[in-house]
Amino acid sequence: MTGTFQHLRSIAVVTAGLALATPAMAGQTLTYSEYGPERAILGTTLNKFAQDLRDATDGDLTVRITYGGALIALRDVLRGLGDGVADMGTVVAVSTPVELFNFRVGDLPMGSSDPWVGMKVMQELAATNPTIRREFADQNLRLIANFTTTAVVLICTEPLKTLADLKGRKVRSNPPHSFAFEHFGAISTSVAFTDVYQSLDRGLIDCAQTYIPSIIPYRHFEVAKHVTLLDFGQNLGLATAINERRFQRLTADQQAKLLDAADRLSVNTARLNIDTIASARAQLENSYGVTFHTLSPEDHARLLDAGKITVDAFLEKGDPAVLDQFMALQAKYRAELETEGYPWTRK
Repeated sequence: MTGTFQHLRSIAVVTAGLALATPAMAGQTLTYSEYGPERAILGTTLNKFAQDLRDATDGDLTVRITYGGALIALRDVLRGLGDGVADMGTVVAVSTPVELFNFRVGDLPMGSSDPWVGMKVMQELAATNPTIRREFADQNLRLIANFTTTAVVLICTEPLKTLADLKGRKVRSNPPHSFAFEHFGAISTSVAFTDVYQSLDRGLIDCAQTYIPSIIPYRHFEVAKHVTLLDFGQNLGLATAINERRFQRLTADQQAKLLDAADRLSVNTARLNIDTIASARAQLENSYGVTFHTLSPEDHARLLDAGKITVDAFLEKGDPAVLDQFMALQAKYRAELETEGYPWTRK
């Protein structure tokens, strides 16, 4: 018995010595839930973000991204992140209309359609507005990066050249834009963005609200050959959030480097969107047989006027101070773009 005890004691001493001699496991991994495909713009820039963060921290902080909603379904991402099912993820305000109601000010069909302007507006708004900060905090989340879908367009199986063409068409669109489309007789149909392809293909919908950079990655051009440009705002209620408790467990240096990398993620996504719009349109027209349509100036003015319906609906429940700050920041960053250009073009 004594020999056995001495043998076990020797093993314990050797094991302890190895543990002391072996460095502690380096680095931490943050899990990330992304609803879209890796081939889309956000997938591209998220991969760059992960590599950027790894490089900035010398491997001390890494991100493991799961695409296609495989980790958390889009409709559940807010709760899933708050509960710690994933550490980080892409949050879409339209999927959580109650919890992030005021954050959805960025989805109103007003203001600039420029991706960089929109991103900068929402970054500052989310960082400084107490109402929006509280909305995220109530979900145990912190917003660290903001994105845009880019300008809203409609992709249809048949040409849509005038507002009159909306009457009777089944349109997949998000509030608040859907309110304006309904004003002209469209029939709003609830379809997840990831289900747009099959819904168009099966005739369940006639048109879908989408965005030029998304048409090729999601292959919508295979089932719908007509795109109508609207110049009717963009969806900006789109962000990367991190579980607040997980964020607080990071060191101060890790937090700072994560926030720096997240800021670059926002800028890189805006830049790639801008670069992609022209090239994607050319490819859609020249290689995939897609026809682009625009509304007449008169119809465009009527559409913008109908957009006021969405503002009134927002103000029924929303904080007026959020809307005021949103519009002030729109003016601020539009002026900066006009005088200084994009950050990546400045000397």
